[in-house]
Amino acid sequence: MGMSAQDKMITVANRLGLTSLKDMQGTTRVVYDSNTTAALTHTFFKGASQRAFPLTNVGANGNQFQVDEALLVEKIGFFIPSAADGIAYGGLAGSSVKFDLVIGNKTVIKDATCEFGGEQAFYNDGTVASSVIDLEGVGILIPPQVEYYVVAKTFNCFDRTASSTRLGCYLFGTGALLNFNTTI
Repeated sequence: MGMSAQDKMITVANRLGLTSLKDMQGTTRVVYDSNTTAALTHTFFKGASQRAFPLTNVGANGNQFQVDEALLVEKIGFFIPSAADGIAYGGLAGSSVKFDLVIGNKTVIKDATCEFGGEQAFYNDGTVASSVIDLEGVGILIPPQVEYYVVAKTFNCFDRTASSTRLGCYLFGTGALLNFNTTI
């Protein structure tokens, strides 16, 4: 029998010396960031505290979680903001993404691709889907107070050439939130 997402999160946290994480509230968590300026390369979550909702949902802490908060990443997805205000967005529309996930100073996923027409989830408006990579059963933990970011490059999914486009990224999985009932 495999290890559940919650068990993996607690095991890794204990190895890192974060023994109080097991007392926190479990949740499903999504963090996202987007860049509404077309570019060949995007860096997500770094500097996100400078952007406001709806361009990102990470808030003032930027690209690190507070004490006793964490995220076990189970899906990584990409979408294209269709407007500069970040309100409207859609699927990859002929683009694919090559990306790295960096936690602390370690690259934990390198040169992975998320393909247009591949696995899709999180229907944004009921008709257009985001393209995702599924890490279920594996999961990668982003511990508290450790910076994380994603570097992504877009390319045309038909001829594999670099393409400049707006892009957004989200990380979805099992999370831990600060539980005041046991910490105060």
